[in-house]
Amino acid sequence: MIYDSTLKWDAIYDVIVVGFGGAGAGAARFAADQKAKVLLIDSAPEGQEGGNTRYAGGAFAWSDNFDDLRDYYKQTYYPFKYDPKALDSFVNNVLQMKEYSQKYFGIDAQYTGRRPQGEYPEYDHAATMRSQTMTAGMYNGGFWKLLRKKVYERLDQIDVWFSSPAEHLIQDPASKTILGVQIKRHGIVQNVAAKNGVVLSCGGFENNQDMVQTFLGQGSLAPIGTLYNKGKGIDLAVEAGARLWHMSNYDSHGFSLNEGKPREKFAYMINWQSLFNGSIFVAGDDGTRYYREDEEDRHGYKYNHGNWIMLPNQNHPHIVMDQKQYDQLANDSSDKAEQIKQLISYAVKADSIEELAEKISAPKLAEAVADFNFQVTETKRDMVLNRKIETMLAFGNGPYYAIAIRHNILHTHGGARRNEKCEVLDMENNVIPHLYEAGELGDIFATKYIGANSIADLLISGKIAGENAAWPKRKMAEVDVVTNASENPDLKSDAHATSADYEAGANQGIGISENGINDAPIVVRVTLDDNKIAKIETLQEKETPSLGGKAIPVLTKKMLSAQTTDVDAVSGASTTSAAFKEAVNEAIKNAKKQ
Repeated sequence: MIYDSTLKWDAIYDVIVVGFGGAGAGAARFAADQKAKVLLIDSAPEGQEGGNTRYAGGAFAWSDNFDDLRDYYKQTYYPFKYDPKALDSFVNNVLQMKEYSQKYFGIDAQYTGRRPQGEYPEYDHAATMRSQTMTAGMYNGGFWKLLRKKVYERLDQIDVWFSSPAEHLIQDPASKTILGVQIKRHGIVQNVAAKNGVVLSCGGFENNQDMVQTFLGQGSLAPIGTLYNKGKGIDLAVEAGARLWHMSNYDSHGFSLNEGKPREKFAYMINWQSLFNGSIFVAGDDGTRYYREDEEDRHGYKYNHGNWIMLPNQNHPHIVMDQKQYDQLANDSSDKAEQIKQLISYAVKADSIEELAEKISAPKLAEAVADFNFQVTETKRDMVLNRKIETMLAFGNGPYYAIAIRHNILHTHGGARRNEKCEVLDMENNVIPHLYEAGELGDIFATKYIGANSIADLLISGKIAGENAAWPKRKMAEVDVVTNASENPDLKSDAHATSADYEAGANQGIGISENGINDAPIVVRVTLDDNKIAKIETLQEKETPSLGGKAIPVLTKKMLSAQTTDVDAVSGASTTSAAFKEAVNEAIKNAKKQ
């Protein structure tokens, strides 16, 4: 959006950060530490912010040898080009990640016990790529809550707006400087100025099927992260005149169930090698095999004549098996048993291969099964895809089964081209003044993906973008004056950090717990009458509606009846129950102080 003299500003900040995921949390935090007044916005409602970071394992890349690590990355780029300055900056920062963890989080990072280089161990210096983590356990939300906490510790400097998508960037027509952001807040468009910089950290385009088809060349992919990454950052960058890069790169975790609707992670991810051991294979659209089922997943990249590429996805692939294999899976006792039993519950059944082929619209399925059996019994070698023959058993008697699956997508890497300072570049590779970028949107990975590197990138780029965006710029007449913005209730921050942010009268106390199943804290107000619990009010909760959301009213009734918080947790909602009790206990304690 081009600025003109008739445009009126509704509010002014030093920095605006678009996207409250991991990179956005870092950008806001580090901008605030530079004494900038920051506005942090997200299109998601409170409790669903966080982008893909809220589902991430939390491990980040680390190394101790610059030359070896840079050479390793260069091999993963081949045959794609790369920006030497951006890569050198990233490598230098990866070497400092242990110090980063201690300095900015007060945590001694621990070795994860896993080596990301295992994805490409055949490359030179692969052993230099290692990973660390700041949290106990992985894929439990702990890493996201750690980043979010650092924002909430700075709410005196950071305003947070949820359910507030960016509509347009506001740009000076002459200098191309980004002056601010047009934001839809409570259904009303607000023009918000940024005196020093705007950071785009709004993730990729996994949930935009048009962009998936246009940029990735794939007909349909099942997103397994946040449902809010819809490519808005691409539109904003293009609008500002940015050059795009890495638009064809994405990564995956194998297959997901084809349920006909998107699901947030951890939606079904079917990449277990133990599953593909027996009379079972993956059938493409026509029923023939196209995928080496026992191959180790490299974030979706598969071996192809000496290189690793992202396979073209099929539009309606299926897992196919016989009765013997079905029975084996039904009686599985491994750590995947529960998931496997859920998986086979989706199976389509047929008495013959021909009947199954008709049911799943796979005309060459019978031919594929015959070829599979021939290789098992006659050639003793998978001459089609080189699957290990010991993992293959000939199909026997029916009935036969097929499970509809889809190729999934973890996240994309494309966005505006950025330099080593996280400044966005235009079509001539000149800096677009006051525009920065961080995280998944436009990261430095041109092809392939190595585990733990996106987490390293969001920590690194979030800090660089936030600090540079906060750096004071020359005074701009266009954003000098704004009136009454601080008095507009629609422009107040949605985020609250302490009990002081909520009203409590006589004999009342506020209690807060951040240990619920969701990111947003549970906030309660308790009213005492002669030291008895007279009333329990839930002022805020963003727990899962079907579990925690139903548990809280039940617990409230139990506590009032028993006059104690020592009541049984609601079955299936133990985490919410414990957090609610914690909040009520704190509220009672605070009420007694009145």
